[in-house]
Amino acid sequence: MNRRDFARTAVLAVTAVLAADACSPGHSNVGPGDLPGAPPNKLTLDPEGLQSTGPAAPLPGAQTGGTLNVTWRNDFPHYDPVKVYTSPDDAVFRLINRRLTVLKQNDDGSMVLVGDLATDTGTASDGGSTWKYTLKDGVTYADGTPIVSRDIKYAVERSFDSRFAMGPKWVQQWLIGNDDYNSVYQGPYKGQELGPDKIETPDDKTIIFHLAAPQSDFPFAVSMTQTVPVRKALDTDQNALDANGLGDMITGPYKIDSHAVDRTLVLVRNPHWDPKTDPVRHQYVDKMHFQFGVQPKQETDQLRANMDPHSAALYNQIDVDQVQDILADSELKQRTIDAELNFVMSFQINNARVTDPNVRKAIATAFPKQDVINTQGGPYYGAIATTFSPRAAVGYSPQPNPYGVGDNGDPQLAKQILTAAGKLGYVVNVCWDSTPAADRMGAPIKRALEAAGFKVNLDPVADKGYYDAIEHLQNPYDLIWYQWAPDWPTNRTVYSALFSSGQVMEGGSAVAQVKSQQVDDSINRVQAIQDIEAQGAQYMPLDQKIQKDYGAAIPVAYVRKQMMFGSKVRGVRVDVISTSIDLSHIYLER
Repeated sequence: MNRRDFARTAVLAVTAVLAADACSPGHSNVGPGDLPGAPPNKLTLDPEGLQSTGPAAPLPGAQTGGTLNVTWRNDFPHYDPVKVYTSPDDAVFRLINRRLTVLKQNDDGSMVLVGDLATDTGTASDGGSTWKYTLKDGVTYADGTPIVSRDIKYAVERSFDSRFAMGPKWVQQWLIGNDDYNSVYQGPYKGQELGPDKIETPDDKTIIFHLAAPQSDFPFAVSMTQTVPVRKALDTDQNALDANGLGDMITGPYKIDSHAVDRTLVLVRNPHWDPKTDPVRHQYVDKMHFQFGVQPKQETDQLRANMDPHSAALYNQIDVDQVQDILADSELKQRTIDAELNFVMSFQINNARVTDPNVRKAIATAFPKQDVINTQGGPYYGAIATTFSPRAAVGYSPQPNPYGVGDNGDPQLAKQILTAAGKLGYVVNVCWDSTPAADRMGAPIKRALEAAGFKVNLDPVADKGYYDAIEHLQNPYDLIWYQWAPDWPTNRTVYSALFSSGQVMEGGSAVAQVKSQQVDDSINRVQAIQDIEAQGAQYMPLDQKIQKDYGAAIPVAYVRKQMMFGSKVRGVRVDVISTSIDLSHIYLER
């Protein structure tokens, strides 16, 4: 099979209809009773570069100029892109930092992976173990310096440093062929680099990756932040990069003008961004001003009153006490986007602490999914989840509850399981990311688990430090609130991220800390399937096995979200990947 044939086969294999039962992934101004069915949503690649050139298609009637004011409850914990891995952060950092490839979202709901800094989505050889990329002409940093292939190689190398373990890990793991990639290579700061057996840069425009095994999803992996280019000569203070971002190494249409920690961030136009090289992003507004520390109720009150017609919520859900009234108001509904997201909300059961699988199964059997969803807004928050796969992922299909219980669990059946295990009175520490709305989840969870014979401690964790707390291996939590979405619209980055032994590490994503050779073997068997549609279908029985046999975690909701914006903000849609507003798609009515 020659290189062109392999690339074409990859496209055919990945083309699939994405099930999205609830709503269009882009923009729907409706309430729960009148949600339309979603149009077919297809995922393709662009190996020939036909859709990878710029500029991005203009929005009809779009105007340039003005300042978009964006509110969000937290400052971003990291500004060095190699550490960025949570959704609202990624929404902003994709606007200012380009990478080799990027997912392009079309208005009809289809998704296509295109070349970003690269001319296309890559040319494969060696059965998919080798991937070659060529950089576009005219791509530069914010100071006008051309981007060269060795900058991307260096960026990938620095992602191996253990200080950056909270970022994506796919490229590192696939290059080394080992989840514990850091044991093989520790990054560039001690003078070492990855050899040409891993990454070649034969000239300024070409970068070639040699993987340990075939990976059909590699073009998606290089859309993550490891391939945001970094100039080695300017990487002299990693703490400064984390606090302030890449400065003149910015590559997107906007760059950081000022940043007051925990207060504000201001983005302004990058004059050296060339729209002819960018198939995804626009540069309509002059400036974006982010105000941090705005909680959902305050934000909803401000947007509902249209206090600033040029403002928008970045990521916050409408205050749960107001969402029904807002969607019942025709004027307010026109300033609201309502969509099912690519997230599944779950509670992970810490296997390192809750070591008896029967105790874990008792927790899952008793868990009151519907009551928890009701505290967050009922149908406005989302539908009952039975899988860790979002409904929009390739291969998703509806699954039964693995314990044979209803949407609200069965505490009495759970008590029988707990009694048979000799564990009545078992203490469960429950934690979640604390916000005024989220704190309402505690009461129904405590009530159901206590009815099942558990003793329950509720331990909400401060919002900004939540993920650092739960990703600490020695954390004191047994039942852990978690939201997870694929890094791209397949489940390749769901099951291995959440349940493989190799992801059980300090700062890792596998907060359930499952260490099972049988689970690892099952994940590896599915991931070895190179046809992405066939691979996707096999994740569903794996999902059932992880729940039923191991009681590893509890999927709770396929999350839906409503977000508001001011009356002068136009082009608003949900960014399917980050589940925030799509900042690159917005303009202001002047």
